[in-house]
Amino acid sequence: MIIPFFIPHAGCPHQCVFCDQRNITGRKTADEPSSLHRTVNRYLESRTSEEPCQIAFYGGTFTALPPATQKAYLEAAQPFIASGRVRSIRLSTRPDCISREVLGLLKEHRVETVELGVQSLDDTVLILSGRGHTAADTVHAARLLREYGFRVGLQLMPGLPGDSAETFRETVAGTISLAPDFVRLYPALVIRDTPLEELYRTNRYAPLALDEAIAVCKHALLRFAAKGIDVIRIGLQPTEELEKAGTVIAGPYHPAFRQLVESAILLDSMRTALEHGKVPATAVFLVHPLDISNAAGQHRSNIAALKTQFGLKAVSLRPESGMPRRTVVLAHV
Repeated sequence: MIIPFFIPHAGCPHQCVFCDQRNITGRKTADEPSSLHRTVNRYLESRTSEEPCQIAFYGGTFTALPPATQKAYLEAAQPFIASGRVRSIRLSTRPDCISREVLGLLKEHRVETVELGVQSLDDTVLILSGRGHTAADTVHAARLLREYGFRVGLQLMPGLPGDSAETFRETVAGTISLAPDFVRLYPALVIRDTPLEELYRTNRYAPLALDEAIAVCKHALLRFAAKGIDVIRIGLQPTEELEKAGTVIAGPYHPAFRQLVESAILLDSMRTALEHGKVPATAVFLVHPLDISNAAGQHRSNIAALKTQFGLKAVSLRPESGMPRRTVVLAHV
């Protein structure tokens, strides 16, 4: 179980064009170290299983905070780790805010996982997005984290200013070469009160359309899965603040964005299976049990698309636990 502790914009040395953590998280101020004890106890008292717990610092640039502030947060978590009620700590930061001194402090305080807000490995995209770091900073940070034995996560953002399907494919390839433990994919959105909103309203930026974002993330998910790199999130987590009218000005936001991506992958697989033989009147596909809903598509959209494209009378999905994820087999016609 992840116990989130939000520090929106805390420590951030730059204003990225896409970012307003207060609108994204619904938190207007950073939680103080003194409130960590209360927050963690609340989560621990409400949990319903014995799964390991991890305290997570999200929303800011943790390792850019003053060292004394970092220590205050980390030391507030230590009693829970010492008692065994919490296993470890995870946090998010920037590639250019990683050093041996910083990592020594994190290691000393039982930090296990560090997520880097990479966004892109294209320097032009990084400049246009106001990131303030380079692709080389990411390579250096990822290697240093590996050297110190941390679990490494990389956060990527397709659709930023200057990005394209091709440049993001290169970012995916570069990310694979860094061998992270996991990745998050957050297609760029135009959030209220960000510099990106001004660029959008003055026609200097056009966000990805929903189908474009699905296609880009579909390619990335398949590439990462083939290399054994877990994609732990695709699209922003829906929050009350994010769902409010006027928070997302434009862009490929959908509360079930990952399902759209997974469904698109399975639709491609089913189409391929039907195209490699005589088109049947009725099709039965073997699918992993966890993929049944995604294979059907939202509101059974995949089923409808297959019927229309191939003139099928019926399409059935049969759960088969031995099937690999995101694959299908045409079993019977």
